[in-house]
Amino acid sequence: MKLKKGNIFLIKRAPWYLLGIVLFYAPFALYSRVLGNLINEKASIDIHSNCLRVPLQYLLTGKGVALISIASISLFLLFIVTFFFGTIFCGRLCAAGAFPEYLSRVVPEKFKINWYKFVNPIPIRYGFLVGFLITPFLAGSIVCSFCNLSFLQRLINGGFWGNFGFLGSTTIITGFLWLIIFGVFTKGGRGYCNFICPVGAVQSIIYSIGSRFGFTFKMRFAKEKCVSCAACVKTCPMGSLQIQDKVISYEKLNCINCRQCVATCPKSAISYGIGKGGWENERNIKHEIPIPLEEV
Repeated sequence: MKLKKGNIFLIKRAPWYLLGIVLFYAPFALYSRVLGNLINEKASIDIHSNCLRVPLQYLLTGKGVALISIASISLFLLFIVTFFFGTIFCGRLCAAGAFPEYLSRVVPEKFKINWYKFVNPIPIRYGFLVGFLITPFLAGSIVCSFCNLSFLQRLINGGFWGNFGFLGSTTIITGFLWLIIFGVFTKGGRGYCNFICPVGAVQSIIYSIGSRFGFTFKMRFAKEKCVSCAACVKTCPMGSLQIQDKVISYEKLNCINCRQCVATCPKSAISYGIGKGGWENERNIKHEIPIPLEEV
């Protein structure tokens, strides 16, 4: 059976997410091991030493972070890479985002929820980010609540050592939302990324700013090549691409630069590189219902 272009590219993306596990998750955590040795910092050798939620909240709420630390260096690298190359951490290295996306591909489309039929994810995504930032001033931090990265670490721990740790009510709810409701039963499988990830939201803001400059890497669109087949719309896991009146529109504020659209477009109308973006409308006024993914 001949694989479709979109499925072939999914397979090509997979090694990058495996690299993300080796870099950031126990029992490997090569990133924190190497960086910790270089700056003489002892850190937990698992995802918690690399988690950007805590330093991000400290930075944006004025608490600050130590200048020479795994947290501050990681934030600096994330911001710089995102500005120049886009949200490639989400689209290439974040296994917590990729895991439900890949699982969702094996579920028939008729069983999946098309959230874009009911809501625009952008206000919810950035509304959650605002809540994430103001809760420390009101009722205590929610920085470690509903953390899908931590849940994935539990799954990896269970796979290696048979120990998933204590499963409290918040942990169970997190796993249910991340893997089930917003994962395998969501079109694209990236509902958690779209609605509840504060680090992804901040990256998208930085990408939106950086992509305005010609020397940065971005998703580019050649209108003259587009035949409005909507193949890109069908394959986008975040719903960042939509079609209305045969015009493709692009939303930077939830794009993860996975480049699934680049691989799927039959006319090479979408590309990733430096220069002008070329999008006629880079923000959606209205989210249309995406075409079923199984047609790609």
